[in-house]
Amino acid sequence: MEYRLYHGNSPFLSLEALNTKLEHLKATNPLVEISFLEAETSDPNKIVDEILSQSLFSSTRIFILKRIYRNKKKELFLEKILNLIEQNTSKDIVLFWEDQKIKSNTKYYKFFLKGNNIEEQDALNKRTFIPWAKARIAKSELKIEANALKELSERTNYDPERLNMEIEKFRLNDEKKSISIDDVESLTTDTLERDIWSLIDAINESDTVKSMNILENLNKQSVDPNYIISMLARNLRLITLTKFLLEKDSSSREIASALKVPPFLVPNLIKGAKKYSNERLVTIFTKLSNLDFQIKTGQIDGVLGLTLICPYL
Repeated sequence: MEYRLYHGNSPFLSLEALNTKLEHLKATNPLVEISFLEAETSDPNKIVDEILSQSLFSSTRIFILKRIYRNKKKELFLEKILNLIEQNTSKDIVLFWEDQKIKSNTKYYKFFLKGNNIEEQDALNKRTFIPWAKARIAKSELKIEANALKELSERTNYDPERLNMEIEKFRLNDEKKSISIDDVESLTTDTLERDIWSLIDAINESDTVKSMNILENLNKQSVDPNYIISMLARNLRLITLTKFLLEKDSSSREIASALKVPPFLVPNLIKGAKKYSNERLVTIFTKLSNLDFQIKTGQIDGVLGLTLICPYL
């Protein structure tokens, strides 16, 4: 019996890898019988019985088991299913998919590792995302300008699933099969992270109109006010630490290491650190802390509180 585990920090990429394998198997044997089993909520015995059952229509079957590791009876589940796989000599194929990364010290992981039957898909970072995105766009028979690729990556927040959806949008809207910077700016909305940084810049520049417009856009997206406050506080904290490190003549590499952030974030942090005075940072932190306390104690509605305080930050 053939078997393989697909997992990793990127559920989208690991599921995509499984689907690629599945398409290959279907192309090899168009008559193969495929069963998708939601292992997260199923009884282990029912899954085992289904795999042990005989097919009347195909000599080879493919079973897709999803999210065993989220099953409340996962220990029993794994014991039964792994023993079944080891002892079964049929031509059936069992493909496992987990929407998380399985730790390497678990019995589950080691079972697949010993036969090299494991495929892990790590989440992409900003350095690895650009070449991946470029290849994905080319695979879709589209062309994209270099500046458009950078902008599209930022607007999708370096998320492969979001980028994939944007590619489909461009395929439907661009008869020339070419993506320009104007196409990206007109068809792709900004991400939450970009909005947060833009909001910080607007606050620092005392641009009330711009900050209110950004906040209104975030509210339209139903973003939790508590999350907006936490993101503002996080980014301001990074800026504060960057100011301190710059005063110590730390290099960009040293700043990235000390803050445990990717190197590509450092230029924005340095830019922000040079804009903000220490007094202004303290003022904003204090106002955000007070608002956070008022929201959590029910003294004010989160959306209203942010709307009222934003012009005075």
